[in-house]
Amino acid sequence: MEESTLPCLVLLENVVGFELSGTAVDDGTETPQSTDESEQNQQNHIRRGSFQTWREVLSKRDYRVAHFHLDPTDLGLPNARPRHYTVAFRPGSLHAKMKDASISTQLKAVESLESNNYDNLFTEEMLNKPPIIHGPKSLGAAPPTLPCIGDFLDADCKVESSLLQIPEKVWSSSSAWCFDVVTSLHHRSACFTHSYGKYNKGTGSILYTGPLETESNDSDEVDNTSRKRNRATAFLASTRFDLEAPEARSFDADWSKDIDWENDMRYLSGTEIARLMGFPVSDADDGIDKSFREFSFPSTVTVKQQWKLLGNSLNVEVAGKVAEIGIKSLFMQ
Repeated sequence: MEESTLPCLVLLENVVGFELSGTAVDDGTETPQSTDESEQNQQNHIRRGSFQTWREVLSKRDYRVAHFHLDPTDLGLPNARPRHYTVAFRPGSLHAKMKDASISTQLKAVESLESNNYDNLFTEEMLNKPPIIHGPKSLGAAPPTLPCIGDFLDADCKVESSLLQIPEKVWSSSSAWCFDVVTSLHHRSACFTHSYGKYNKGTGSILYTGPLETESNDSDEVDNTSRKRNRATAFLASTRFDLEAPEARSFDADWSKDIDWENDMRYLSGTEIARLMGFPVSDADDGIDKSFREFSFPSTVTVKQQWKLLGNSLNVEVAGKVAEIGIKSLFMQ
């Protein structure tokens, strides 16, 4: 690309671990040589790793760079989705592109920005040294108190209940033990992937909607069996659904025998997952056009399509923060 056509600002999101592809491992083997130049370049790219190639390009084009590992929980959302982010900008490039714009327009754009100083996070890529990966502390804010899952649930779920119901062949299988279960009182949820609703393990949390506390009702009208069931289910909800370290987990064939799967367990709706991922979804109908300030799915998109789209998407809050860092740093140069 010509210098004049290079982007002023580049933002990248990738999975955590992307940065580990930057160092070649010398195992004593030699890469077969090829007389074809394009094939040889491809072999060199694979040997160096995608991240190292990425750093080399940014360095060659004189970008100032900051790498981050951020998670939605760092910004107050109770959903795990750790990602690697890179923010890169070319100092002075924006002003060069705006040379034909009026001075007042430039000043107005700069003055509208808050005075957050992220300049100390950026550096030129030093290819002979490991990259600096910034964590949430670099953003300068105190760790947030995470809200509970109940704050993100639909007040009036418009999705047909059968579409969120977990099929018997799924919950009755041994693989159901792999489900990550949360309640409305939990302050966490697992990362949602495009395979949510298709596989049980590692695709996102399901929701327990049954009783969460023992009912203290001694009335003779209350069936004793029902009270026992409530106590048992409440006990399960308060202990079995808490997240354990992998080494502390052991398979229990009877882990869900007291759960009413038809009435007390379900998948999350697309709008509930969207809220957990930072999309501005609201249940309110105040008669105001929300097309520019709120998110909604087209009526033609099915629930399974919503899950898949969200699983392939990104967290809006985290992406917004990364974009803010890049834009403010670019304008302040």
